[in-house]
Amino acid sequence: MSENTIDPSELTSPGTVDDPELERRRAAEAAVREAESRADDDTKFEQLRKEEEEERHEAAEIVGDVPAPLDE
Repeated sequence: MSENTIDPSELTSPGTVDDPELERRRAAEAAVREAESRADDDTKFEQLRKEEEEERHEAAEIVGDVPAPLDE
């Protein structure tokens, strides 16, 4: 066999690693990502709602700024 041959027993796939510390760290990192994802979704919804409210307010101000018709 050549020196560049890959030993399949050295390869790992998700869920096949028998390392409790590694699994604990991965789980903690996944929990942090999940929490950030959920927080971002709420923030995006609130931000979108606020932007739409501001647009409606600005549109109302623009309509309110229309001068009265000129008497000719």
